[in-house]
Amino acid sequence: MSRALWGASLAAALSVVAPLAAQQPAARPAPPPAQSPARPPAQDTVAPIDYRREIFNYRGAQRDPFQSLVTEASTQTSVTDLRLVSVIYDARGGRSVAVVRERNNPRPHRLRRGDTIGRLRVIQIRPYEVVFQVEEFGFERQEVLSLSRPEVNR
Repeated sequence: MSRALWGASLAAALSVVAPLAAQQPAARPAPPPAQSPARPPAQDTVAPIDYRREIFNYRGAQRDPFQSLVTEASTQTSVTDLRLVSVIYDARGGRSVAVVRERNNPRPHRLRRGDTIGRLRVIQIRPYEVVFQVEEFGFERQEVLSLSRPEVNR
């Protein structure tokens, strides 16, 4: 191919491409990829070490497993240590009073419904007996302390 012919075909090709290039924006060349450093820059400070420890907090319905089951209240008075001396019974109202004495203490206790002695709580006072609610090791039970009547020979 001669030089003149080659130049003419190049001019013809450029005449076709030039209007297309004017319509479309020029494509930008992609930026060169950022070069990552071979190693991170040296740090002047070292981050402090954060030590954390677990904290156990027992609130709510469950009992603390590390707390002793034998408490001061559980070593106190039981129903077998009490003696019912007298009962002042009020059938109409809730003003009944029971008088009890402990085995080791001569001083009497005057109890009404709801009163407590150690782990014993008065639930009910009847004409000849007192009903206690006993709380032991998370369980509740009821015990009755009756008035001892002397036998009468007839």
